[in-house]
Amino acid sequence: MYCQISNIHTKLARNKKNIKSGKRILQDLTVTQNMNTSNKEANSAIARVDFSHPESCAKSRPVNCTINGHVVIPSKKNWSQLLVAITEWFIAKKNPRLLDLNRRPIYGSKAFFMSVKNLYLACAQLSNRKWVCTNYNPQTVITIIGKLCRYCSVSLNNVIITYAQKDSSVSRRVKEQTHSHIPKTVISDKTKTAIISILEKHFPNGIRPDSIIDINKLKNIYRTDTGVGLPSEIEISSLLYEIGISHGKKVFIFPSSSKKSLKALIDDLVSEGYRLFYYNEFYKIHAKYLQQIHIFSAELLRLVLSSLLPSLYYTKKHFSVTKNESAEGALSSCFASAHSLSYQQLKERLPYLPLEKIKQILAQNSEFIWVNTGLYTHISNIEIDEVERLTVERKIKTEITECGYVSLATFDVSASFERNPALSETAVKNGLFQICLADRYEKRGNIITSKGAVLNSVAVFKDYCLSRERLTLDELIELEKVINGRVNSQSLFVAYDTMIRIDKRTFVSDDEIRFDSEAVDAALGLFVRKDVIPLQAVTSFTSFPYINGYSWNLYLIESYCRRFSKRFMYQCLSVNSRNVGAIFKRSAGFTDYAEVLAAVVANAGIELDMIKVGDFLFDSGYIARRTSVISDVITKAQVLRERQF
Repeated sequence: MYCQISNIHTKLARNKKNIKSGKRILQDLTVTQNMNTSNKEANSAIARVDFSHPESCAKSRPVNCTINGHVVIPSKKNWSQLLVAITEWFIAKKNPRLLDLNRRPIYGSKAFFMSVKNLYLACAQLSNRKWVCTNYNPQTVITIIGKLCRYCSVSLNNVIITYAQKDSSVSRRVKEQTHSHIPKTVISDKTKTAIISILEKHFPNGIRPDSIIDINKLKNIYRTDTGVGLPSEIEISSLLYEIGISHGKKVFIFPSSSKKSLKALIDDLVSEGYRLFYYNEFYKIHAKYLQQIHIFSAELLRLVLSSLLPSLYYTKKHFSVTKNESAEGALSSCFASAHSLSYQQLKERLPYLPLEKIKQILAQNSEFIWVNTGLYTHISNIEIDEVERLTVERKIKTEITECGYVSLATFDVSASFERNPALSETAVKNGLFQICLADRYEKRGNIITSKGAVLNSVAVFKDYCLSRERLTLDELIELEKVINGRVNSQSLFVAYDTMIRIDKRTFVSDDEIRFDSEAVDAALGLFVRKDVIPLQAVTSFTSFPYINGYSWNLYLIESYCRRFSKRFMYQCLSVNSRNVGAIFKRSAGFTDYAEVLAAVVANAGIELDMIKVGDFLFDSGYIARRTSVISDVITKAQVLRERQF
């Protein structure tokens, strides 16, 4: 090489007219001399984009990009133009999710596609006549590219972007080679076929493009099989990403026989009527077969299928025959041949749908009606008596006009119930509402109101309590069953807020009792000498003033402290009928019940242990059961003790 350069200089000295030609020759020789060095440096300095750490790409420029094995080439080697090129690639592929980006953001709060160019930011116009903002730094562009690919249902494992730092010699060399007249390395089909064959046979569990061990193994096998070495100018890592399926740190090549059998399996399942498949469920059912063809995870299955059968529709969790398939639709179709079905029966009919997904849809979708524990029907299976429907509609109009609401539990559906002997009365009532009334009314629990009306069960309980002079606990519980369908003490809480409890079974209106606050507070003061006592600590009522027609007891004291006392307050963890709770001075300034309990524990001198503190509060009558609040109480009590010393 040096002799060649010396001869060139000799010729240039003899004929200065050839100096320009000599420079070109020298440049060509220099490029040839550095080709191998350049390739080695490029392979070591070019890195793959890690979408979880876009900051590593600051002050860099993109080198190569492939999506699902397809090369994406930007008009210029910068990140903004790569974003444009990737967006154009999705447009060319007619990705259906792009339509929503006219109003939906990918990054920030504004829509990704703009109808009008932003005059103050760098933008690029696309082939769909929309504009996208490109006024971002490299790390932000990479974040946007990642979000865009995920939004368009492309796994980031299939988005291979390499980059080099702008100030590196490799980056300059890559740029020079990109714009020079040096032709790119063309890999023959014969070489590709040989490499693919080696990968199928010797790397069934994938090859690591970034592993020197794996690459050297590939090279050695290629030399053994072909008798020649791989051309040094081939960028093996890039080639692997191009011809295989990338997953994690590996690239996988699947034999045509495996692809053919997997495709046949899908075709058979579709012909049997299955149209929606969740990857995890599919993998569980066919795990043995999939492992035999070296597919070892549901995620790898997704990547293989999307490459093998691009005509199917893919999302992050499932794939389907068409975009219009849904889990709700699949469940509905099951009830066409069965009146009522259990969770397990539905799972047997829809093996590729997760059981939790089945339960979620049945619980949340109003088309499915609860019949019994774990048993559902579809509204299409419920027959409603026409006369009964008209009667119910008249009742609803009348009661909503008078009261603002009506309870579903008060409907008489005996005629419709006879037409649906396999269903419960509750199922028939809910079916009647969904079929005949849901378009004009809304239902919360058992409460039916006009659409948009502001009403809830608490308001119903409050109106009911305020309209009564006397109310028993049994009546209250029964009302809650009618309104909510179950009892969770919501009505009891409302009753305490609006009425006075005179004993375990009875509430009366505020007008029934007039409290002498000064006299009652004075009597309570005899018991509440410190800041806090349990309600049960009031063991004598002789010092309390006389109330005509009523006797003092702990229920009456609780009601008094809740709303009428000027000096004391009452609190508990939850409303109850066991006189569990605390009376404390208003001047103590407690903000919640945990602070009340913390003050009690801090002054009790007991060890701040979960079990010991819980037992102490339970035995003293402050709590009805041990809950997670104990941990908070201990923390607050520790602070209080530290302040005392």
